[in-house]
Amino acid sequence: MSDSSSNVNNTSFDSSNPLYLHPSDHPGLILVSKSFDGSGFGAWKRAIAISLSAKNKLGFIYGTISRPADSSLALWQQCNDMVISWILNTLSREISESVLYTETAQQLWTELNDRYGQTNGAKLYQLQKNLCQISQASHLIAKREEDQRLVQFLMGLNPSYDNVRGNILMMQPLPSINQAYALLIQDENQREIHSTNPLVSESTAINVASQASNSRFDNKKYLTCSHCKKSGHSVNKCYRLVGFPKDFKFTKVKRFAGKVAVDEDNIVQVINSNISQSNTGCFGQKSAKDNVSKYVM
Repeated sequence: MSDSSSNVNNTSFDSSNPLYLHPSDHPGLILVSKSFDGSGFGAWKRAIAISLSAKNKLGFIYGTISRPADSSLALWQQCNDMVISWILNTLSREISESVLYTETAQQLWTELNDRYGQTNGAKLYQLQKNLCQISQASHLIAKREEDQRLVQFLMGLNPSYDNVRGNILMMQPLPSINQAYALLIQDENQREIHSTNPLVSESTAINVASQASNSRFDNKKYLTCSHCKKSGHSVNKCYRLVGFPKDFKFTKVKRFAGKVAVDEDNIVQVINSNISQSNTGCFGQKSAKDNVSKYVM
């Protein structure tokens, strides 16, 4: 008789009243799909809070719906026991047995928060350590991928970059692709500069040779032969002593009367013959000098 009156009284409440229970609500109802086994308390707590809020029973675990002292106490107790059942259904067997004897949903909720909701220093340290390891592993993976891209980039270069490519591969750690590209550009610029150096060197050598030749000619101006007293040569290179070359060009080749042309080759032979005889003692040095002077003076 009391149960029927309670149901009548419960259905008389408006659906917005926290003490209202829908006909489909029962103690075996499972609010969340995954039971709580001691890990992931934050996610489980959030899921339970959303489900109880949807059923307008969130005040039972937060303590905002206190135990009444009037005739609605039975309805309050009914709703309280229903919320406890729903929470126990989402706990693992070991955890549900440890909190089975709590009297109110607020006490059950507080006990679970005290047990699993507090910050665990050791757990926090382990989580932070795992995050650091994951971060380091991610960095190593990213570095390995970048090195692979660098090797592929270097493999695509032509043989003219063999030297700089070898230098890049010997670097520890390997540079990034941008750094390797900068090194290649520097090497290319240096090779372009060196490629223009042979022209500069050749031009410089020509200038030096020209200056040396001019210097030799300038030095000849200050030489005076002690034998013939002419400038431009020394006594050890005087043609009047060592002989005239066959291709020597005389400045005065017409010294005979009647304007008879004299063959230059015959003149050279005659002069050289006289010089040879002079050297062997047949003619005096003065006579040889006079003979030569007939043709060249």
